[in-house]
Amino acid sequence: MLNSVNATDNLSFAETKAGSFAVGAVILNNPRALNALTLAMFQALAAKLLAWRERPEIACVVLHAESEKAFCAGGDVKALVGELEKSSTLESAAAFFCHEYFVDYLIHVYPKPILCWADGITMGGGIGIMNGASCRVVTERTMMAMPEMAIGLFPDVGGSYFLNRMPDGCGLFLGLTSVRFDGRDAIALGMADFLLHAEKKTAVLAGLSDLPWTPDGAANRRVLRAYLGKFAETIGRQDSAVMARHEIIKFLTNQPDSCAVDQALCRWHGEDEWTKNAIHGYAAGSPTSAAAIFAQLAGAKSLSLKEVFLREWDMALNFCAQSDFREGVRARLIDKGRKPNWNPPALAQVSEAEIARLFSQAHGQGDQLARKFAAHGLS
Repeated sequence: MLNSVNATDNLSFAETKAGSFAVGAVILNNPRALNALTLAMFQALAAKLLAWRERPEIACVVLHAESEKAFCAGGDVKALVGELEKSSTLESAAAFFCHEYFVDYLIHVYPKPILCWADGITMGGGIGIMNGASCRVVTERTMMAMPEMAIGLFPDVGGSYFLNRMPDGCGLFLGLTSVRFDGRDAIALGMADFLLHAEKKTAVLAGLSDLPWTPDGAANRRVLRAYLGKFAETIGRQDSAVMARHEIIKFLTNQPDSCAVDQALCRWHGEDEWTKNAIHGYAAGSPTSAAAIFAQLAGAKSLSLKEVFLREWDMALNFCAQSDFREGVRARLIDKGRKPNWNPPALAQVSEAEIARLFSQAHGQGDQLARKFAAHGLS
């Protein structure tokens, strides 16, 4: 170990020698909050990744958590809403989402291989820092979800991009229902690359020091993937609970419009418990979020990943300005278990004007994130 530096009370960094090279590690350590990511954590993570990017001796970066229960349950939206309630401006939200999406995109375009070990709960913002990694590892304990609709938000952190690239209808279904899926599902959906047993973590990470690293990032990515492949379990489509229900999912989502999808979901009376639970999640979520998700995915099919993050940042600030988001966080996460008072209470009552507002650039917020990308050479 070369060094270990505490970035915050909940995040630390380490470097381990690997011959003439080194492996950098980002360790999340706030188990009481399921490693939820705060603004300070995003700021520290961005600074360290940028510094490692410029150091030729850093051959690889690892993202993982000390906790066996959770890799990362998402962004700390309780703290965000608390800040919003104290102020009449959106400055706290602008800073939070700017740093979050910057980190997410930086991981996607990072010139060196990044291994993300996503063991346990990995949701929302946790998927955001996982999804762009060169090698995404899940385990038998991994539990994933994009649960934003349940709190009156939308599946962000690049969701417009990766949900649209899932098998037919699956991305829309997962975004609308907040349903949970496991590591085998993640492999089948293209959300993970390798399924490894959790007990192998210590040995696998220790073995990174012995790999034949070079100054070539692309070559190192191939080395890392070949190494992880030696430990990985073979996963087929038949092992995925989501893909086992793909025909049902296609039937429910391949409808003429959002109202028809809404009716198909609400009128489904099958016996499958997994599908029942998913539809219950849809029925309990914010109708405004549902309407926004339909428009979000439909309008992002031809967008680049960078364009997706800029568009989602606009959406995030508009949701913070006025939507069900604050109510959803108060009811579900702060008061814990209280039923939110969604406004309006039904999808059919969400106006076209409201959807247009949620996708507007009324606050001029897109420029701030674009400038941050440009300042650090993220094309």
